Amino acid sequence: MAEKSQAVAEQESDDQSATVLRQEEAHHPHLYDGSGTIEDPFVVEFMANDSHNPMNFSITRKWFITFIVTLSVFAITLTSSAYSGSAEEIIAEFNSSSEVYALGISLFVLGFAIGPALWAPLSELYGRQILFIATHGFVVAFVAASAGCHSMASLLIFRFLAGMFGASPLTNSGGVLADLFPPASRGIAMS
Repeated sequence: MAEKSQAVAEQESDDQSATVLRQEEAHHPHLYDGSGTIEDPFVVEFMANDSHNPMNFSITRKWFITFIVTLSVFAITLTSSAYSGSAEEIIAEFNSSSEVYALGISLFVLGFAIGPALWAPLSELYGRQILFIATHGFVVAFVAASAGCHSMASLLIFRFLAGMFGASPLTNSGGVLADLFPPASRGIAMS
């Protein structure tokens, strides 16, 4: 008997909750398209004239961000090959062969190949801005660590890590530009 009255009480509570929800929906219609079900999920998008929408940024701000993104891609690609100018010094310092020295470039580029598997999905989850800032910090740390290495093995490891974290701007710059510019003007920004 007690179980039956508890079930009735739960049903009445559910009915009251449903009534409250229907009343709220009547006063506050959905802000997004869709009903929020698996068959018809919400479509989350920016509101009209939202100041956080990158498409609504001023032209000056858009081009400033484009400049920063382009500069970051340039810097990381320069970092990948700047190492090649120090061949004689590194080979002499660590008493290594030219093949082992060449691993410093190869491992950096291998980092370019592995990094995008991390940075592309993470940028969709956490946003590109935080990823750019965090990965740039790690790149600077790993390049600085490379400069202070006391063995060839540690130099190679830090070069690989710098390449992996440095792949972030290579991976996400196109997405940043796609966020900023409509398709009609995206080609100019990409170039």
